[in-house]
Amino acid sequence: MESLHDLEVLIESDHRLIVLETDREQMFLDGFRRTANRSSKAFFQWTITQGLERLAKGYSALPLFKDINQLFGQIVAAQQPGVYVLVDFHHYLEDPTVIRHLKDVLLKAPQHCLILLSRKVNLPDDLRSHATPFKLPLPDATQLKRLINNLAVEWLSEKSIKLKVADKQMATRLAASLNGLTISDAERLARNAIWNDGILDDTDIRTIIEHKFELLDPGGLLKLELDFQKLNNIAGLDNLKKWLSVREKVFSGAVKMPGADTPKGMLLLGVQGCGKSMAAKAVAGSWKLPLLHFDFGVLYNRFYGQTEENLRSALATAEKMQPCVLWIDEIEKGLSATSSSDDLSKRLLGTFLTWLAEKKSAVFVVATANNVSELPPELLRKGRFDEVFFVDLPDENLRRKILDLHLERRDCAQIGINTLAVAQATQGFSGAELEQVVVSALYEGIANNQSLTEDLLLTIASNTKPLSILMHEKVSQLQKWAAARTVPA
Repeated sequence: MESLHDLEVLIESDHRLIVLETDREQMFLDGFRRTANRSSKAFFQWTITQGLERLAKGYSALPLFKDINQLFGQIVAAQQPGVYVLVDFHHYLEDPTVIRHLKDVLLKAPQHCLILLSRKVNLPDDLRSHATPFKLPLPDATQLKRLINNLAVEWLSEKSIKLKVADKQMATRLAASLNGLTISDAERLARNAIWNDGILDDTDIRTIIEHKFELLDPGGLLKLELDFQKLNNIAGLDNLKKWLSVREKVFSGAVKMPGADTPKGMLLLGVQGCGKSMAAKAVAGSWKLPLLHFDFGVLYNRFYGQTEENLRSALATAEKMQPCVLWIDEIEKGLSATSSSDDLSKRLLGTFLTWLAEKKSAVFVVATANNVSELPPELLRKGRFDEVFFVDLPDENLRRKILDLHLERRDCAQIGINTLAVAQATQGFSGAELEQVVVSALYEGIANNQSLTEDLLLTIASNTKPLSILMHEKVSQLQKWAAARTVPA
């Protein structure tokens, strides 16, 4: 059971107004009743349907004081110190009379403590300075491992056979996948995984992560992705791969880093179509972590008027999904520096940078950007991200590797095409443009009932104008800017 010790400390230290936001109402009230039985104070629960109920052995609910005015009249008049849990009270916090009632209790009846219990509480300004927020604790890794072990023992007792596990680290990995859930939700998902077939493997972890995301999803701001290739299957990016391999064991906890320096994340700048998004996904694939895709454009478009709150909600969800990779695509869309009067962008930037600097969770941030001129300088300075990489256009050798890779993926490698000439003829092409050369050539071959050939690839390439030509000035300017300011990926 989750401890309410910290709440008891707040009550005993005379905090007068406590705000508790949770969707675990019944779990809290069950624990609150146990707290009431060992306290010298009188504990009460109020709901609009049941009225005021004394929570202690020997007491039962009485349909009294359902009316708000009568309720607060009773509270102010009560001489014995009391703790009053007001359930679903957020519905009344826009009423000036109710706000006055609450202030009267705080000013005239200092022996009492009020707890506002709701899923979401928007506290008015008149009460904010009096309030103390409180959050129910979530189970830690030790508690989750204990839960898994208890379920394994229960399985053995019920089925008379041992639970099968894919590897020795399965309990640790399973506990990590349950992180951020309440103990009841964690038990339900773990029990389903075990009782499904008596085997714990990667499929169970994947299923748990999917269900966990459904429970935590903040209204569509984040997208969960679980299918992507690994870094080793991507051509190029050698510096980036080496940098990530050095940090993987520290991030996973397999190696302890002196001090508190754990990997925060990285910023990927570069020419469009050169593999920034693919690299972001491949980090999660190589580290065997779920990928959360966060698009700032969606944040603005869908939630006008509450953008900051939804940013905080998305970041909080990412922390509950830990360990994970948080991919922020085209970050310049949300944190633009082009408008000095854009107060919302500035507030979003402040919220994001504060979270990035202070986060202790195992959330590895991979931000991608195409237009560096729109990025605020605060985001680029050292210390924000662990490193800033530049993903440039591929050279001739890398272009050939990319072409070979795409031919192999389409079962065309056995044709025996020499891609050297094609690589030499595609200077300035991005990885995405090289892929389209292969795809277009395949379509052309089907249309003309001919096989894929080197000449056909060269013809398609000669008819293609890459972005480096169409946007030559901008691409050259970006390359020149990055040369002295970033690390080549």
